[in-house]
Amino acid sequence: MAKSAKERKADQRDREAERLAALGHQVMQFEMYQRTAEALDRICAAGGFEQRGEVLTLLIHSADQLAKRDMSRFNELITPPRST
Repeated sequence: MAKSAKERKADQRDREAERLAALGHQVMQFEMYQRTAEALDRICAAGGFEQRGEVLTLLIHSADQLAKRDMSRFNELITPPRST
């Protein structure tokens, strides 16, 4: 007997949940203030990215690689800029 549309959709959701669990998927919520959002938007525009999440993921992985290779440059990256 063929599955109903409701059953197929439920199966699809189950498969997607299993896939995300296998990848260690996590949802992260955080507050972002206006200047941070503007900086993120400039980074997105400079790199030609449409999704903020993609940029954040790339920045995290790049910072991780930098920390592994050159701790002094990593420290420069994470030092907050001085206000002028």
